[in-house]
Amino acid sequence: MEDQTTETQNTEASEAPSLALSDLVLLLNLVRVTAERGAIKADEMNAVGTVYEKLFKFLQASGALSQAQSQDTPAVEETPAE
Repeated sequence: MEDQTTETQNTEASEAPSLALSDLVLLLNLVRVTAERGAIKADEMNAVGTVYEKLFKFLQASGALSQAQSQDTPAVEETPAE
């Protein structure tokens, strides 16, 4: 019985949820596309826009988005030409 409990705890610990900056960039793009398609009601726009702006500023500050890039275009990491 004790072995089963330890095994369950180890499994839960190894499957801890994670969230990366790339996930947040994806979320930013999902919000943008959803708004463009008209899926957000008028009374929801202010709240969604506020969260979008906060997320955008966070991603810019973290370096996940380029400072010079516009809000509509996610940053693309360029690989140097060899």
